[in-house]
Amino acid sequence: MNPIINQMMSMALMNNPVMQMFKQVRAAQNPTMMMQQLAQQNSQLKQTLDYINQNGGDAKQLFYNMAQQKGVDPSTILNQLK
Repeated sequence: MNPIINQMMSMALMNNPVMQMFKQVRAAQNPTMMMQQLAQQNSQLKQTLDYINQNGGDAKQLFYNMAQQKGVDPSTILNQLK
């Protein structure tokens, strides 16, 4: 994978609003309900969830496929989520 793209992705993820949403969902007592609430407030998240559902509902596989298509190492992104 391209190390420059991976480094750029790492820097972009640090204060990304998506990361903030991820942290909210991860900390929620009911993550499913939190995702539904966030999707109601954020049209981009709703579109993303709709896209996942339209592509078999397997977000993990969709993530890996998209990372591969874009030439990004998925572990770079996943490491930022820890």
